[in-house]
Amino acid sequence: MNDHDRDAPAPTLVGIVGDSGSGKTTVAHAVRQLLGPERVTELQLDDYHRYTRKERQEKGITALHPDAHDFALMREHLQLLRQGRPVRVRTYDHTNGTFGPLRTVEPKEFVIVRGLLGFPNDELRQAYDLAVFLFPEPELLYRWKLRRDVRSRGYTEADVLKFIAQHLLDAKVYVHPQAERADVVVHYRLPHPDAPDEAVETIVEARGAVAEAVRQWAMALPGLAPETDDGTARVRVPADFPAAPVQAWLRDAFGGCFDPTVVGAYQGETADGWRPPLALVEGLVAWLARQRAWAA
Repeated sequence: MNDHDRDAPAPTLVGIVGDSGSGKTTVAHAVRQLLGPERVTELQLDDYHRYTRKERQEKGITALHPDAHDFALMREHLQLLRQGRPVRVRTYDHTNGTFGPLRTVEPKEFVIVRGLLGFPNDELRQAYDLAVFLFPEPELLYRWKLRRDVRSRGYTEADVLKFIAQHLLDAKVYVHPQAERADVVVHYRLPHPDAPDEAVETIVEARGAVAEAVRQWAMALPGLAPETDDGTARVRVPADFPAAPVQAWLRDAFGGCFDPTVVGAYQGETADGWRPPLALVEGLVAWLARQRAWAA
């Protein structure tokens, strides 16, 4: 490490965590776009699986079980990235459930970390400057996972339904409790089980020092009315929230980095589309990450 590297500010680490199919990749890619792709490194925690898919099946454990993850290596790498040092990781291939060659991850100004078990304990939680947990209700999660895995990962519908059945308990025991360690929890809820994605209500909950920042953010946006309770800020974003104020804020806050083909874009049931509530969540995470970087 040279003198210039030692003088450079430490990277800001943002953890985006949630169950399989919760939208982590969608949000992470949009946050990267808003912060400026040239300023962001992405780290996928699936690369810290201990075993291939076949080996997990032989051992009788799911990808959500702690035994399937190398937390020691993950912790070591997060610490190195915080110090501005590169790490070498092997790439997990979702198409066949095996590992590819080692690759070098060079930290930039922001490091976005996404995965199933990003902060399963307090020690790993301390690695992040901002921790975000995505929490769709079960019916919605299954719908999103089925759509993604069939369209993008080569699974059959029967494969995905079998996966969901096997992972229900592990998700409840190991994945969901991480929400208690997050600065921001994003809940997605359907008004009724048969409602389309366009009817999803988004509820943002923020705790601690982040709560006041989120409250001020919401108050500055027309149509949002934050609630506060015991140090938690809660913002409800209705499904029909208008696009105009969202796009105006994103352009004002992020300038040319706002690209509506990435930010707010989602994979719909019959066609792809653009959702203002999703764009708001992605913009909020990027805005908070930038606030943390400026405060450091």
